[in-house]
Amino acid sequence: MKAQSSSMSVLVLTTLFAVACGPAVADVAVGTAAPAFSLKNLDGKTVSLADFRGKPVVLEWINPNCPFSRRHSEAKTMASTAGKHPEAVWLGINSTNGGSGDFVAPEQHRAFNAKNGIGYDVLYDTSGETGRAYGANTTPHMIVVDKNGMVAYNGAIDEGAMSGGKGNYVDAALTALSVGKSPDPSTTKPYGCSVKY
Repeated sequence: MKAQSSSMSVLVLTTLFAVACGPAVADVAVGTAAPAFSLKNLDGKTVSLADFRGKPVVLEWINPNCPFSRRHSEAKTMASTAGKHPEAVWLGINSTNGGSGDFVAPEQHRAFNAKNGIGYDVLYDTSGETGRAYGANTTPHMIVVDKNGMVAYNGAIDEGAMSGGKGNYVDAALTALSVGKSPDPSTTKPYGCSVKY
């Protein structure tokens, strides 16, 4: 009876914790269909993943208030990688909750993009629905979707803060896809600030 009571307590606590933390963040697996989304860009235009069927798509979770995300923007890591792969569509996604102290208004994000040479669309996901569907945990967190709409890479942009930008996994993934190969590695551990859902 004591064991059953203990199990019930754990179940209740787990349930309360899950409710308190909001919806769970999924972990989208490589080889599965990329979750569909339609989000507004900084100009208020709706952009959908389905718009780019037939092309590889890179999704970058971004937040100018995150030092990791800001460092990569200032170093042009994402912009230069996107420039090397004109065959791919690059989309930034800001899943920061609108009520969070880390939220950046669209006009501020537009100025940040201009300052850092970010010419690709940044989409707003203030509900966090898209970020959770993809399991985005950090800024940056990178997902590469192949031309058939399947997740081909999930993880970090590179080997980490101390690598000096070495081992650019997204560059390698896009290069592999361009010659009909699967990215290797196809999954890595993303690093950065937590996404402020």
